[in-house]
Amino acid sequence: MRYVKHSLAGLLAFLCAAGTPNAATSSVRSAATRAYAPQTQGGSASAEREEGRALLHRGRAAEALIHLERALNAFKSSGDRSGEASTRDLLGELYERQGRYDSALENYRAAFDLYAAGSVGSTGSNISSKAAAKISRDAGALASTGAALTTEESGYNAQLMLAKIGNMQYRRDDTEGARATLTRMDVKKPDTSATGKVKRAKGLFGGLGVGLGSDNRSVQVGAPSLGGLLTVRDQLNFYRQSILYAGHEQGLGRLDYKDRQYDSARKHFEAVLDATGGDIPFVGKLGQTRRYRTAARTSLGDVAFAEGRYDDAAKQYAEAFKGAKDDGRLDLMWPAQRGTGRSLQRKADAEKDSKKSAKMRDEAIASYRQALDTIEAIREGSLRADESRTTFLATTEEVFEEAAGALAEMAIADAAGSASSVSNDAVSTRPLEGKALAYATEALTITERGRARSLLDMLSETGGEINEGVPEELRQRKRKNLQRQQEIAALLTGVSLGGDTKKDALEDAEKELNSLQSEYESIENQIGLASPRYAALTSPRTLKLEDIRGQVLDDQTTLLEYSLGKERSYLFAVTRAGLTVSRLPARAEVERQVTAFRRQVIPSSLRRSITDLVAASANDPTRGLKLSAPPPANPEAVNAYAQAASALYKSVVEPAAPLFKQSRLLVVADGALNYVPFDALVSGAPPRGADFSTLPYLLKTNETVFAPSASVVAAMRQQRALAPDARAGGDMLVVADPVFDSSDSRAHVARQGAPSRPDAQAAQGLSFDSALADLSDEEGAVTTNASARRGVLVRLAGTREEAEEIAKLAGTSGRKVDVLLDTDASEANVEDKDLSRYRVLHFATHGLLNAERPQFTGVVLSLVGNREGADGFLRTDEIFNLKLSSPLVMLSACETGLGREKRGEGVMGLTRAFMYAGAPTVGVTLWSVADKSTSELMTDFYRSYLGRDASAATPSSAMHEARLRMIAGKRYSAPFYWAPFVLVGDWK
Repeated sequence: MRYVKHSLAGLLAFLCAAGTPNAATSSVRSAATRAYAPQTQGGSASAEREEGRALLHRGRAAEALIHLERALNAFKSSGDRSGEASTRDLLGELYERQGRYDSALENYRAAFDLYAAGSVGSTGSNISSKAAAKISRDAGALASTGAALTTEESGYNAQLMLAKIGNMQYRRDDTEGARATLTRMDVKKPDTSATGKVKRAKGLFGGLGVGLGSDNRSVQVGAPSLGGLLTVRDQLNFYRQSILYAGHEQGLGRLDYKDRQYDSARKHFEAVLDATGGDIPFVGKLGQTRRYRTAARTSLGDVAFAEGRYDDAAKQYAEAFKGAKDDGRLDLMWPAQRGTGRSLQRKADAEKDSKKSAKMRDEAIASYRQALDTIEAIREGSLRADESRTTFLATTEEVFEEAAGALAEMAIADAAGSASSVSNDAVSTRPLEGKALAYATEALTITERGRARSLLDMLSETGGEINEGVPEELRQRKRKNLQRQQEIAALLTGVSLGGDTKKDALEDAEKELNSLQSEYESIENQIGLASPRYAALTSPRTLKLEDIRGQVLDDQTTLLEYSLGKERSYLFAVTRAGLTVSRLPARAEVERQVTAFRRQVIPSSLRRSITDLVAASANDPTRGLKLSAPPPANPEAVNAYAQAASALYKSVVEPAAPLFKQSRLLVVADGALNYVPFDALVSGAPPRGADFSTLPYLLKTNETVFAPSASVVAAMRQQRALAPDARAGGDMLVVADPVFDSSDSRAHVARQGAPSRPDAQAAQGLSFDSALADLSDEEGAVTTNASARRGVLVRLAGTREEAEEIAKLAGTSGRKVDVLLDTDASEANVEDKDLSRYRVLHFATHGLLNAERPQFTGVVLSLVGNREGADGFLRTDEIFNLKLSSPLVMLSACETGLGREKRGEGVMGLTRAFMYAGAPTVGVTLWSVADKSTSELMTDFYRSYLGRDASAATPSSAMHEARLRMIAGKRYSAPFYWAPFVLVGDWK
């Protein structure tokens, strides 16, 4: 069975039903709908809130923001404090999805204050003095509004907000703050020990005064041990409180585990297990309860593993796996399978008997294989399989990393053992054979499998849709299905909106979730059949070694594919002749060397944020850099650069050098290596008295191109074979010098068309503001925070000259060129054009490469004068839905944010989006570049690519030659000027 992510903010996220799918009747659906439906009191405010909720859960955050802001204002005006609080909760979820955790915290805290005011006098909650003071002020106001929430509902919501606040602090790595917030929660373990009626004591809501079986609408549920009579509303309250308690304990356990307080962590995980036992009537069998029960067992295994008790860890993982398997829950099985694999691996490391050790390693690999197969089975029915963020301590990414590492180690050990007096690291100098080759081949395949999905998993977290190639009818069915699943999840564990809960709502909701998940699987299968491109993207075929050799590589190309790990990293080098695997330093050491290299390639005098207004004067129109002429290259600077570039080369390239010699290099990087221009690495000792032009760059012996994965290159070639080839006589589209600021003198012509409503203006810039606010300083770059908050970018006046020069070259070669400048360089003008007729799309503007959240990576177009619904920021998910026809896409001014995150999804996310849209090759820049040198390099590049000999030119060869000429010219020979440009995709 396949499962779909339910995106609820906070520690109560990820509700999934279990068991065999059952068809839900229409009466079941209507009953659950009525149970979830908002109260009519508040009229249009409630309608605006629910419209905002629906849009948010469809991934349309900007539109959702408009409706939620309207609802918030309306609730405030009418004095409906519960309505205001529920809207604040949704705004918190919206900003959480945008990665704007500060804004999410602000809204969750406001919602907490409002809900806590509604339960004052009966909660006994341990809240701050500031919150208590606010409660005393607000209690009377809330009581006078006629709000539909009961005291216990307000109390439950207040505790839920604390859980969400703690989760936001955890996501921001504020473990101290998260601990303080979770400690403030007043949730007690539900009392299920009574043999008669469930106790009416304060325990069930942690002092919130919930009484089960306390009215005349009781129904018989559960076993006699629970007292028998519970109202349907009481069932829901009891279930919610059980999950709230489990989430609270799980959250504290995660914090203790992260702080290496393993004894305390164990107690919290055991409390979760005790509170969610399968013998608890009606609660113990429901989906989210089972999730926490399995998560607790898995977490106890993680604690034992961290303490070096590998036998105990294996036992805990085995119990977790059995529980998940009995429930038929694939999404709960893979963490246990992964845990078993890593436990066996560690036991094998400590085993002195070689035969026993080998047997344990084989068993470990088998467990990893099972975990990977489970993850892939889940992913067949969903863009997002990793539901571990709130309940498990591992992520699916770690499974791929650890499995590939275990196999790579076996390959290295086998090769070293079969060669006399050869060290493990030396086996990379010759192609592998026999069992070593088999192990390394499987490790490479697993690395490719993991690479294929990381971007899509992260994109779907915000609900972004890929529409291009998907039939409208199926797209609408998929939207409605996911929205309904969100509604049921909110019914069961979300904020209470008040009102009656219909009889059998819990069981009906579980049944409907089963039915919806089965239906979703069917819809995904139908979409895959209707759109081969969609199927190739969401269920990509991973190439085997022989496929890579035959479908991707040629005799002149070597694949260098990296896998960075916590303890060890690996380099797989593949040619038509063979495969080698090399052991590299751990991820942290590679990141340290990358940072040291980039500090030398981008001197401190040239670091400048793209939002720095100091660089925006009319006399200094640079691409975010205050630079009028190249600084003189002194011997100390050259030597420092050479040392850093050589050290990184020796760590990550040299191990495979005997294999590739002077061939083309296809680099599938990982993590921080995505931000390294390999061409600029130094492959040998510099000559005496060397300047930047005489250094032995890798560029001088090898042509280099990047790829998200080898499998993507093969998929792009297959896609091009099915699409009309636009390269033979295609036109060019050049987009340059957009307007970023309404104070720009060019903006006056567009002001008339600007949105007039404040809420529309706020929504229009939501994604761009999220991307810009999250963009980190470039390794110490000077930034102006005020300008970043206002979304002010430096004008790129030099790109105008660049566009004009490119247009002249294209005209000389007989090609038609469309140039969009100023406010014409808009999102609407780009999207409205028939992009399939262009051979080249050239964007000379800012690009934001958000490493942590690639959904907010994109190309910045004119931010002024956009039509309603467009914000001027062409995001990754929007690029996916363009329709191109085999063009080259060049992005000549990007910003990375490497200083904060080093995962590399920003670069690969943007290029992968253009590739899906139909571009086999994408050029990006890895740091803010200087106008003059960029203009010269781009002009020289297009001179080769579009010139009379263009029939033989490829983007890769043209860029390679342009770089060599710039180095030879000496004026711009420092790597800062020519190295940031990398080509990603197919070199042919």
